This record gives sequence, C-alpha cells and structure tokens, in this order.
Amino acid sequence: MSNTRLEMLQKICKQFPSGAYRIIDNNRLAVYAIKILQRERIPVTQEAVAVALFLSFPEKFSLIGFGQFPDSERAHRTLLQLGPKWRNWATGNTHTGYSLNENGEQVFIQVDQVLRNPSRFAGGLRLKTPKRPRTRDLNQEVKEIEETALFKEYAGGKRENFTEFAIWELVKSYPYAPKEALRDRFETMLECARLADRKDVIEFLKWAKTEFAKILA
Repeated sequence: MSNTRLEMLQKICKQFPSGAYRIIDNNRLAVYAIKILQRERIPVTQEAVAVALFLSFPEKFSLIGFGQFPDSERAHRTLLQLGPKWRNWATGNTHTGYSLNENGEQVFIQVDQVLRNPSRFAGGLRLKTPKRPRTRDLNQEVKEIEETALFKEYAGGKRENFTEFAIWELVKSYPYAPKEALRDRFETMLECARLADRKDVIEFLKWAKTEFAKILA
C-alpha cells in the first residue's frame, strides 16, 4: 500500500476508544470500515479494509503479539462472513473488491449510531439483523445438505460418535466463526427445507441442532 493511500486512510479512519466498540461483533465493524472507504471513494480492497479496521478498531484487529500491525488474516475471515451465504451484507471478493448491499447499509446505520453514542448502549445491546432475502435456489440448498457426510450417515441410521468436523461441513464454516453467523446460516438452511417442504431434511436439521447444541447455541 503506497504512503499516499496510507496517509489517506489515517486521515479518514478515526480510532475509537475500545469501550465504544467492544460490544460490536467483527462483522459489523467490517461493514462500518467498508462504508467509510466507499464514502471516500477509496478502492475497497481486502488490504484497505484490513488497514481501516486496524486504524479504527485496533483492540480487535491488531496482530496478536505485534500490536503495531494489522491482522490481515482476521480481516479476510471477517470479509468472507459478510457474503451472501452468511450475513448477506456485502458482495465482492479479493479480486474485485467489496461493496455493501441494502442489508449492509442498514447495518452501517446501526453501527454508526452505537459508535457515535456508546454510552447509550453501555448496558449491552443486540443489534437487529436485517431480514435476508432468499437469493439461492431452494432445491440446490437442500441438495447441498443431502450431500454432506453428516446427512448421509444420519439417513443411514447413525446417531452418535460424530466429530465437530461434521457440523462444520454442514454449515460450511470453521471453528472460529462467530456464533451469531452460525445461527444465521443454520436458520437459513432450515427455512429453505421448510419452503421446499422437505420434512426429512427438517427433522435432520432439528436433530443436528440438538446434537451440536454447544456449537450452535
């Protein structure tokens, strides 16, 4: 990143006190960073978002053990979680850059309000998640569930001795994903099964939710 771009980011990315954003999850902070870059017409690359997050929210996005540097890997994971399969707050990728969709714009407004007046939310908050429009084919979503190892073994009668990797494959996630993102993803799958009137898949998902309650709770 050139010195000119870095200087511009340092100018527009205000550093917030840690108490102002500690209760806001990383996904929402990334939405805020993307919007700030868009507003200033700065290309929203993964690198620019990583630096913006580091400058504004260093407690959450600095490299562990090397606090003077941004944690680009954490920023990358966070950006992945904003896509259509998860939060559905942004579109894009590392090659084309990122932009907020309508849901993301709503999230930005909420986060901006909290950052502007953190004392108002000092007792805790639960930011409302915008309703996700159905953007994927129902049958394709159900087919992907059926193709997982967990579903196949469930259909074959197995009900115990599963490892955590089985649930990660089902929800297309990884162990460090935010709990709320996991729940959102799981509810999306359940909604698709209901709309497709697939009672067998609905029962499977309900079973999986109970079986892996510690992960999905």
